Amino acid sequence: MHEASLVEGILKIALEVAAENRAEKISAIGLKIGDMAGVELDALNFSFDVLKKNTIAENAALKINHVPIIAQCNKCGKTFNIARYNFFCPECGGILILKSGRELLVEFVDCE
Repeated sequence: MHEASLVEGILKIALEVAAENRAEKISAIGLKIGDMAGVELDALNFSFDVLKKNTIAENAALKINHVPIIAQCNKCGKTFNIARYNFFCPECGGILILKSGRELLVEFVDCE
């Protein structure tokens, strides 16, 4: 389960932000996660609940911004939401170039 390692990194970033701002409490951590990032959300939330204990993020909420898989055709330039990992343009048969959906980053840390 690599989600535990992800949460360790997320908490490290959040705790560094809190320390830089002399905060005593973290109330929320916002993440941007692409649908193609390979993150199991249930495992991520479980790991977060376990690993945040006994830290200033103990009562923090994890807020996830889902990013859809979007690609653009290299021939006709049209943009599409990708459903079944089909990366061929339905309009002209060109190859679809990924524009979003692989994101995995800390977007914000709410602290006091």
